[in-house]
Amino acid sequence: MKTIGIICEYNPFHNGHAHQLHTLAQEHPEALRICIMSGSFVQRGEPAIFSKFDRARWAILGGADIVIELPTLYSLGSAQLFGTGSIRMVKALHIDALSFGSETADLDTLVDIAKRMDCESTQAVLRTYINEGMSYGSAFRKALNTEMLNTPNALLGLEYIRAGLTYYPSLKYIPILRTSDHHDANITKDFPSGTALRKLITNMATGSNNCNKNSIYTSTDIDTTTSASTNTNTNTNTNSNSNSNSTATTLTKLNTLNSKIELQLQSIIPKTIADDMTNIISNGAYVNYNRYYDMVHTLSRRTSTKELESFGEFSEGIEHLWSKAAQQPTWDLVMKQIKSKRYTYARLQRMGAYLTLGIQKDLLQSAIQEAPQYARLLAFNDRGRQWLRNDFEIPLIQKWAKAPNELNTLGQTMHQIDTLATDIQALCLHNEVKRMGHMDYTYTPQYIK
Repeated sequence: MKTIGIICEYNPFHNGHAHQLHTLAQEHPEALRICIMSGSFVQRGEPAIFSKFDRARWAILGGADIVIELPTLYSLGSAQLFGTGSIRMVKALHIDALSFGSETADLDTLVDIAKRMDCESTQAVLRTYINEGMSYGSAFRKALNTEMLNTPNALLGLEYIRAGLTYYPSLKYIPILRTSDHHDANITKDFPSGTALRKLITNMATGSNNCNKNSIYTSTDIDTTTSASTNTNTNTNTNSNSNSNSTATTLTKLNTLNSKIELQLQSIIPKTIADDMTNIISNGAYVNYNRYYDMVHTLSRRTSTKELESFGEFSEGIEHLWSKAAQQPTWDLVMKQIKSKRYTYARLQRMGAYLTLGIQKDLLQSAIQEAPQYARLLAFNDRGRQWLRNDFEIPLIQKWAKAPNELNTLGQTMHQIDTLATDIQALCLHNEVKRMGHMDYTYTPQYIK
């Protein structure tokens, strides 16, 4: 095989991702490693913590040869839409094989289950369970009578194979065993989960002195209760000196804690990107999720139930509960009021993203019926440079401003949504200086020698 595709989010890139790329390099040294990566929004229904431009660079430095952006309509989709859109792009780019991390590396079992997913008997049982109020994942797990769907990477692997059986039967598969829990909030020594790493980055970032104007530090490790300003019985000079000493002590503790977090971070991401990632964090170029969810909350209050009904995945009258819950004081409380077995947090977050980006049901239906309309190049190295000269089934976009001229109506709409997704993500960054819009138009694919 000449090319191996890796469908990824790298939210953010860490040692587990580098392990997959290194394994492929050892076992298939001649094959190009082509990453199809989610852009500014990811499948969990929110912006990626870092920009796609930074994540693409880290992917190349971590062992990839080429990074292509998966359009937002697919990167935000359910497991089935995400998997189908990705596989159809793999086919359009003539990639020979697909590698994916999975909690099982038993390919025969994965293929057997994937074949059963579209059997009429399975689909009939699936519809019954969904009508009983189960979520899609829970219903599918029960219909297939397998616990394998409990693990998110195995589920995505199944969706890749399921889509491949329909759209790309000759595609080869290379599952690589995943050893960490996808949603584990605790850091493991070698291969952390994305959830744990994002939590660590947020802890580090909120303690950064370089962007403290845009952050609120809440760690209980910092004791600020000793301030003498609360003692009204001392004189002004004493207050001033005590305040200064207290502030200095607090900053010392903060910097000590932040240094520990930084060392922990650098132990679980590749050395080739550690300094770069730390610098990005120090400069506040990472997402403040409070800003994003305040945005979703605002839109939820100002959008009527009739309007809500038109957006992706709003069905069965959920818009009425959504509108009522939006009157809660925080977005966490909104989600808790709406969540049910049928409407999981992941699905609700996707719905919030569809509302924020203006993605309506008819557009999602078009995305389901059609394939990605272009492949946007984000980064490449010397090994990948020659591959860019090949002919593909869809345009390979390098200059964003000129792209609409090459695209049909659906492709132009995908282009607009990708642009908006990047703009919304930028608006959510901690550092206000980094919140410039239309960065897609100023970006040139990174050539990393």
